[in-house]
Amino acid sequence: MSRRFQRHRRPLLVALYVALLGFWAALAYDTYGIWLGRQAAIARGLAAAALGPTPSPAAITAATTATIPPAPTAETAAEATAIAPQPRGAPALPAIVHPKTGRYVAAWLPTSFDADQARASFEANKDILDEISPFWYSLSPSEGQLVPEAGARDRGLVEAAHKADVLVIPTVHNVTNPLEIVPLLRDPERRKQHIVAIMADVRAYQYDGIDIDYESLPAGTRAVYSDFMRELSGALHAEGKLLTVAVHAKSSDGGGLGAFQDWPLLGQICDRVRVMTYDFHWRGGGPGPIAPLKWVSEVAEYARAVIPAGKVQLGIPFYAYNWSGGSEALAQTWDDVQHILNERQPDVNLMEVDASGPVEESWFTYREGGKAHTVWFASYRALAAKLDLVEKQDLGGIAIWRLGNEDPRNWTVVRKQLVDSPAVIQRMIETYLPEH
Repeated sequence: MSRRFQRHRRPLLVALYVALLGFWAALAYDTYGIWLGRQAAIARGLAAAALGPTPSPAAITAATTATIPPAPTAETAAEATAIAPQPRGAPALPAIVHPKTGRYVAAWLPTSFDADQARASFEANKDILDEISPFWYSLSPSEGQLVPEAGARDRGLVEAAHKADVLVIPTVHNVTNPLEIVPLLRDPERRKQHIVAIMADVRAYQYDGIDIDYESLPAGTRAVYSDFMRELSGALHAEGKLLTVAVHAKSSDGGGLGAFQDWPLLGQICDRVRVMTYDFHWRGGGPGPIAPLKWVSEVAEYARAVIPAGKVQLGIPFYAYNWSGGSEALAQTWDDVQHILNERQPDVNLMEVDASGPVEESWFTYREGGKAHTVWFASYRALAAKLDLVEKQDLGGIAIWRLGNEDPRNWTVVRKQLVDSPAVIQRMIETYLPEH
């Protein structure tokens, strides 16, 4: 080997390595571009396949007399999560392929409060959001009709979301008076009327599905709640629509407020199960961490044991609680907390661990009007720890409560840990390789 070649050997190897690295990067970038194009095509297909033009009021009225497909039997329950074909003669809907990053990023979006801030957060982060659930409907338990909240049925928001390849899955809730819905659930005819009303709005406003947030029901309603969810799942999936559900956090089947929710069943018949891993210390109790990491981890471990992990969305709190005396805590935004910090200048404490394990939340105290206040909140560091947990347990993604006035650094963390995650990039690339 000549001395001249030996002298140039190292620079040549370095140049070859750099060239190969550049080729790999170009291939990865091109693959990512193909993947994005695929997502955009799917979104366009969904819009084109939506059941024709917006129905007239007369058509919507007629829809309320439509029959509901029968609930899946025990033998077919395992197949209930598949998107069912359209009725004969209707255009076939494409499979809904998401998420954008390998993990679902979903968020509830209020329009009856903090509407401007919530919309601004959506606009700023729609490139990373996969799903939004506008908090749009309560219900009339006597007839099962939907009661729209302020700002509901916003066609402009639906159109903007679809253009950004964001699914719109509005929420129907019972949070203002939870027990009012119990007689409806126990009455098969009223359940049917409720589902017909839901489907009418899904068709009329071209939603991608519906999100059910029925909370704080008695354990004795488990069977009828399950019946309702099965029936709704059958109706939505028959038209290529999604069903997501918010569930109370628990680490055993009969635990806490969520005893009425049959997680294995919901994991079969729902497309996403959004576990509300927050309110460990709640508004009506004493002060403490809202979502301590040890507890969140235990709930997530149980969820993935009884629900397909890819369907589990870990609930992420973007809010704070301010307790004062013995009164109920006040829910506050990040902006509210910053205002107090700027005005009162209290010492902020980070609780990394307690006797139970990791916590990763911050708190401070101050006095106002002669009353002592205690505020607990999760910083972007707490979010980072929870996203590490999502990766470690290979969950489907996250569900954020809620958009509007959150710490802007939260989105930096989401982008870094979900978008830039090597595991997520590898998962995307593998879908285009042979035998994957």
